[in-house]
Amino acid sequence: MWSAIVLARADRLAEAAEARATALAVNPDIGGFFSRTLRNLRTLAVASLVRLDSWRSRQSSVIGPDSHWCELIQEENRRPHGRTAMVKASEGSLPAGEMGVPPEGAVAARVGGGPVQAALDKAFTRAAAEFGDPGVQAVAMCNGELIWSANSGKAIKDQPAPVTGSTMFNFASFGKLILCAYTLRQVESGVLALDNPISAYVGQDVPGSDVVTLRMLLMHTAGYPDLYELPETAPLFEGGDHYDPNEPYTFAMLAKGIFQPVNPGERFEYSNAGFLVLTYVLTRMSGGDEALERDLRHFLRPAGATNESLTAERSQEAFRRLAHGYSIEKEGVLVDFFTAFGATGIPTDLYGLPFGDGLFAGTALGGAKFLDALFVGKRLLRPDTIEEMIRASPQAAAQRDTYGMATERAEVSGRVWQGHPGGYGGFSSMGATDLTRGVTLMVVANRMNADTAVDIWKELAEAYASVAP
Repeated sequence: MWSAIVLARADRLAEAAEARATALAVNPDIGGFFSRTLRNLRTLAVASLVRLDSWRSRQSSVIGPDSHWCELIQEENRRPHGRTAMVKASEGSLPAGEMGVPPEGAVAARVGGGPVQAALDKAFTRAAAEFGDPGVQAVAMCNGELIWSANSGKAIKDQPAPVTGSTMFNFASFGKLILCAYTLRQVESGVLALDNPISAYVGQDVPGSDVVTLRMLLMHTAGYPDLYELPETAPLFEGGDHYDPNEPYTFAMLAKGIFQPVNPGERFEYSNAGFLVLTYVLTRMSGGDEALERDLRHFLRPAGATNESLTAERSQEAFRRLAHGYSIEKEGVLVDFFTAFGATGIPTDLYGLPFGDGLFAGTALGGAKFLDALFVGKRLLRPDTIEEMIRASPQAAAQRDTYGMATERAEVSGRVWQGHPGGYGGFSSMGATDLTRGVTLMVVANRMNADTAVDIWKELAEAYASVAP
């Protein structure tokens, strides 16, 4: 078990009047995790929507990837393990409703064989079943090589469509890590500066722009209150009087809930509003929405990610392959985030601009390729930039937290991981890399009852630690 319960936050909520409850729990069996507040901000009339925003560790130092460990695990996985080679699932891009139903009990898209894969298979099947068979993708990479993957459950419930290797999921707050890496690349290129007030890029368009810096936005120290709970903007989101999942959002709409920051630079306080402001800065500097989307595609190219596996664009092709997200009513009934609110395509608040707090969607493999390229291959940022990125901010450290720039650390079975979770719109995600061994685990799920993807990820991390060198 974790030694901490991961923060679950329903941060795009329609009513601001309902009370916030908090709970804190720590499991002493595994040292290294700090518990974080579980915030049940509200219960919608038709669903309880929860966003997983953070996970914690006490670890303070990480070294480079151990390629010898990768060689050991890859060699171990090549050995026979008493069964035939596993079958890789179809990579086709049929519309979700045309994917067909998998054989009963099937776990698709597994790669290779060996004791590590066997342990991951067992952990994956057990963990997914604990959540009532959600739609899930999971992959493991080691030093650039895909060593294991699995799919299970349905992408869509009411028109039975199985999850395949090409099914796309909303990444939610995991996307903060991607957007942060892109921002830091602009800093490396001299386009942006971490410690300049953002007024240098957006003038006086944003409250506090003369004081707030990019570093503050990336580290959640800018002091912007989360706007999803405010009466000025809450009606724009699910359950609100003005919520329309088919109407595109603009930053001007969201800016109604962005006020003067509170004590900027003084305290770590997780805030989605800060990443909305960050995206506005990036959009202005790129030359508009389409220009930023183009720049993001170019940035992700060295990771081997395409729009089919990792995207910030709401397209018809993405809609054809996107799973539906499901939350759970108090009675245990699944609610489809798409159909419950009348969406005719991808809900416009699910991902994409202007939502820098949850900008991306994709496959588990797409997320894993990004992490591998960033932390293991170091193809996206310079090593010194990565070190600065993963170092806990002084403000976070003062709160015994490990959050740096849109990333944090956690420990499972003695292994230290670097990454970020996410959850919104019936989806949850978790991706992280064991930097000492060059191993990456990524899990995405279309279920949002508490910490679905995080719990599955945790069991996979425990499983590989139990059998790997």
